[in-house]
Amino acid sequence: MKTNFTFFILLICFYASAQTHRFIYDVEYKKDSTSQITTKENYHLDISGDEVLYYTRDFFIADSLIVNNFPFPKDMKLNTSTIIKHKKGSSSFEEYDLLENTVLNLQTTDSQNFLLTSEKKQVKDLTLQKATTTWGGRNWIAWFSKEIPFQEGPYKFHGLPGLIVEITDDKDNYKFSLVRSENIKESTENQYIEMAYQMSIPVTWEKFKNTKIKFYESPINFIKNGIGSSKNNEFYLNDGTIVNPANSREVNDRLRNMIKQYNNPIELDKAIFYP
Repeated sequence: MKTNFTFFILLICFYASAQTHRFIYDVEYKKDSTSQITTKENYHLDISGDEVLYYTRDFFIADSLIVNNFPFPKDMKLNTSTIIKHKKGSSSFEEYDLLENTVLNLQTTDSQNFLLTSEKKQVKDLTLQKATTTWGGRNWIAWFSKEIPFQEGPYKFHGLPGLIVEITDDKDNYKFSLVRSENIKESTENQYIEMAYQMSIPVTWEKFKNTKIKFYESPINFIKNGIGSSKNNEFYLNDGTIVNPANSREVNDRLRNMIKQYNNPIELDKAIFYP
């Protein structure tokens, strides 16, 4: 596992009086389970008091650029869809799913029944112990460290007697790897995450699923209904695409194809069937 942190720095993080412990993960995954092509993104796991927040690093970068009046890179695309929030040690989660200009807030209860093994390995200064579980329609192999005293991990994984440093499914569709840790002395609000909270609509699982299907049926109409009229009938997607009457059908078809093809969620048992 590639890693940039040291155990000494981590120990300082845990016993300092700072408000936020930030763990940054590489997430490698297959958008399309039938393809060998993988995508890599960075995610933050922020532990502040009793609150645990998991979100894409792109939100952090974008917020920093705006605060410091720097322009956005041309290749930056804020199209990652999920923010996960819960209380430390709790199995109750709030999931914020971004459908362009709509944010769905789904409350779930999730826990993993991990089987601890005696197998261990050394990574840099950390001793990792292996654990396995079946959850979300996949078989998972986790490596955690008791030397990092948080019973948390990336996404909704939690409950082991130490931070989850690595976790992967046995089909190599998803791999989460801790690559860095930071000690944040003064926590600040992230405007993208705060905006998602403010815009969010509480939904049941049935409403969540039906809304995703409605979005798939006509993504452009769904977005236009959410934003109302716009100047010159133009609007932007979160990935920076400009949509106008000349290309709306092409963009609509592209979005539909992507939704249907890239339907390989972490929780495979909650995959939505798109007609």
